[in-house]
Amino acid sequence: MQLFQGGCLSVLPTLPEKSVDLIVTDPPYFRVKSNDWDNQWENESEFLTWCELVLFEMTRVLKPNGSLYWFAGPYMAAKRRT
Repeated sequence: MQLFQGGCLSVLPTLPEKSVDLIVTDPPYFRVKSNDWDNQWENESEFLTWCELVLFEMTRVLKPNGSLYWFAGPYMAAKRRT
């Protein structure tokens, strides 16, 4: 077993396709916290674009029977880009 800690868009691209059994992540919630890491996007659309990039990489590296646990704040959990 190997555990990674780091920026997802830095770590995920270094991993081979279909090589990960489990991803557990608690990404920024988008303007819920006053910290810089939760307020780095100008608007919801930018945040959701970032989420799409992350999810693309997660999907790429997950094994066909892998699991993904993505924690989200209630406000953005049901959002999608239009």
